[in-house]
Amino acid sequence: MGASMNAVARAAGVSKGLLHYHFRSKEHLLIEAQRVAFRRIHSQFEASHTPSTGRGSALGAVDAMWHSIRDLYRWAPFLVETLSLSSTSKSVSTHLDQFYDESMELLEKGIDRVFADTPEALPMSSARLARLVRVSLHGLLVELALARTEADLVQADETFADLRYLLAEFVITEDVSGQ
Repeated sequence: MGASMNAVARAAGVSKGLLHYHFRSKEHLLIEAQRVAFRRIHSQFEASHTPSTGRGSALGAVDAMWHSIRDLYRWAPFLVETLSLSSTSKSVSTHLDQFYDESMELLEKGIDRVFADTPEALPMSSARLARLVRVSLHGLLVELALARTEADLVQADETFADLRYLLAEFVITEDVSGQ
């Protein structure tokens, strides 16, 4: 990703010093941006006016996560690079670990909420399902990072649709809301 912290500060309308005060690096900034997006998705899910239970709600949450990642398409190569840096940079690793801990907790909480009335509808624990969703989305992120053409982006969207189908058919098989 070619954007410098200076360019990011200009685009945000803040000083570079202020940006560095809050974010030590572009990697830290990106991880925090992901955290905010993930919190927003979770808040929308939690604040829904109708009880969010059942297959439709679970698949809707998966769709929201994909759309959030898909919206970051141009950042995908940098996101993958940031994941890679976490193995050699203690600072990046620490921020990424904190993000993963929080995101996994929110995923599990959401899964538990959706299947609160019928936890037996899940073929695995919410912790394992949350990890499966996270790992699957990582794979899709790599696909986005490798996308160079519109056809590549279409393939990434089709791959998500295939993942969603597999989740609907083999993991989230029962509509616990009775609909």
